[in-house]
Amino acid sequence: MVYVGIDVAKRSHVLSAVGADGETVVGSFKFANTEAGFKKLADRLAKAGIEPGSSLFCMEATGHYWVALFDFLSSRGFDAAVVNPIQTDAFRDVWTIRRVKTDALDAAMIADLARYKRYEPSALGDEATDELRALARYRMSLVERSTMLKNRATAILDRVFPELDGLFAGSFSPAQRALLRHAATPRQVLATDVRTLARILSEASNGHCGRAKAEQLKAAARASVGVGFGSGTLAFELRMLMEELDFVRGQIDEVEAELARLLDATAGRWLLTVPGIGPALAATIAGEIGDANRFAGPGQLMAYAGMDPTRSESGETVASDGSMSKRGSAALRWALMQAADCARRYDPYFGECYAKKKSEGKHHYVALSCVARKLMGVCLALMKEGRPYEPAPPAHHMPGHLKEADS
Repeated sequence: MVYVGIDVAKRSHVLSAVGADGETVVGSFKFANTEAGFKKLADRLAKAGIEPGSSLFCMEATGHYWVALFDFLSSRGFDAAVVNPIQTDAFRDVWTIRRVKTDALDAAMIADLARYKRYEPSALGDEATDELRALARYRMSLVERSTMLKNRATAILDRVFPELDGLFAGSFSPAQRALLRHAATPRQVLATDVRTLARILSEASNGHCGRAKAEQLKAAARASVGVGFGSGTLAFELRMLMEELDFVRGQIDEVEAELARLLDATAGRWLLTVPGIGPALAATIAGEIGDANRFAGPGQLMAYAGMDPTRSESGETVASDGSMSKRGSAALRWALMQAADCARRYDPYFGECYAKKKSEGKHHYVALSCVARKLMGVCLALMKEGRPYEPAPPAHHMPGHLKEADS
C-alpha cells in the first residue's frame, strides 16, 4: 500500500508518497493547480507505479482548493481522504520537534499521517447537497453583512437622533428604513411636512403606521438632544446604508427562496417538520450534515459539530467542565443552537428539556445546548429514516438515538 500526502494551496500543490513501512516512494515534488499540472501529476504517478486500489491519497480540507484535485483523483479511480487541519497540526508536533514548516515537509508529514491513521476514503456529497451547503453559507454571509450595516446605522443614530430608538417595532423595520432614506436627523424631520411623513410611513408599513406615528416623530425631533454638527453628512451616510440594507435584504429573500427549492431535493426536507425550524435553518443543518448515513450515531455528529464536551483524564481523575470542544463545523453548531431556541418554544418535548435544565439552575445557553444535542439526534434520525417529525418517537425509530444524543 502506498500512502500519498498532498499539501494543498491555491496555485500549486506539493506531493510526497511513502510505503507501508515508511520508505519513500515518491520524493516531494510540486505541480500546478491547472490542467497541465494535473497531467504532470498523472505522469509522475504512472512512473512510480502508483495505481488505484493500492494507494490512498490524503490532503487537508484547506478552503475549497482541494476540491478540483479530489475530483481529478476520484475520476481516475484513486481513493482520497480529506482530513481536518486540526489533526495534521497535532500530528506535526509528534512527527518533528523542529520549528521548520515547508510545503515539502508538510506533504511528507501528511503521507506519514495517512500511513499511521489508515483513513477511510472520503467522498464528495451529491450535487444537490453541495449546492445547499454553499448557498446556506452564502446566506449566512449576507446576514452578517446586514448586521454590520445595522450596527453602523445604529452608531450614527445614537449620535444624531438617539430618541428614534424604540419608536419603531423591530430592528430597522420597513417604515424606519423608509424614514431614514428621506429624513434621518431631527432637523430633516422637522423640515418635512407631517402629511409627507405620514405618507412615507404608511406606504412602507402597509398602513400600519401613519399620521399618529408622524406626529410622534415630530415631537421626538423637537425634544432631541442629538448632535447637529456634521449631521448632514451623517444623514447622507444613513441613506446610503439603508439603500444597501434594502438590497441585501432583497438578496436574502431570493437566496431563501432558492434554498427552499433545493431543500426539497434532499433528505433535509424532513427537518421542516420539526416545530420552529424553517427553510433557512433546515438548509444549513442539512447542508452541513450532508449524507446522514456517514454518521453511525449522534455521538459522531456531535463531535463533527464540535458540540462534544471537553474531557480530561489522568490516572483515576476524570474532569470535564461541560463546555463544548468547538472543534467542528461552526455553521452546523450555530444552526443547531438557533434551531434549538426555536424548537424549545414550539414543541413540548424540547421545551421540557429546556425547563428541566433551567430548574436545575443552569444558564440559558447551557440549557439550550442540551436541547441542541437532543435536536441533533432527532435531525439525524429524520434524515436517515426519511420520515417527518413526531412528538413521540415511532415504533420503528433507531433504538436509543435520543438517549445517546442527550448523554
